[in-house]
This record gives sequence, C-alpha cells and structure tokens, in this order.
Amino acid sequence: MVSIIENVTEMVDLFGNVATFGPASAVLLAVGALLIIGSSAVLGYLAVGAFVDLLIPESLGRSPPQQG
Repeated sequence: MVSIIENVTEMVDLFGNVATFGPASAVLLAVGALLIIGSSAVLGYLAVGAFVDLLIPESLGRSPPQQG
C-alpha cells in the first residue's frame, strides 16, 4: 500500500512539472484530462443505465390489450 501512495505522489509531481513547463503543455494536459474524465463519465453512465435496466421490469402495470 505504501508503494501506491509513493507512486501517486510521484505522479502528481511529474504532472505538475509538465504543466508548469509551458502554456502549451498545460493546455495539452488539461485537454487530456478532460478526455479521460469525459470518456470515464460516459462509460459510468452507460454501466449504471445497464444496471438499472436489469432491475426495472420491462412493463409496469397491466399488460397491453390484445388485438382480435
């Protein structure tokens, strides 16, 4: 567990160095973070939707009327 904390701390330092290297680096880092966060949010939304679809029955209430 200690190595994970050390790795995260080192990662934050490295990303901080990249972000402060120049304005273009900061913009690219921000765009990359937005792409990762956005795609993760879409995947989470789809996963939650699939889980909710499993829990909710197809039709609530009475069955549809029969023709004929």
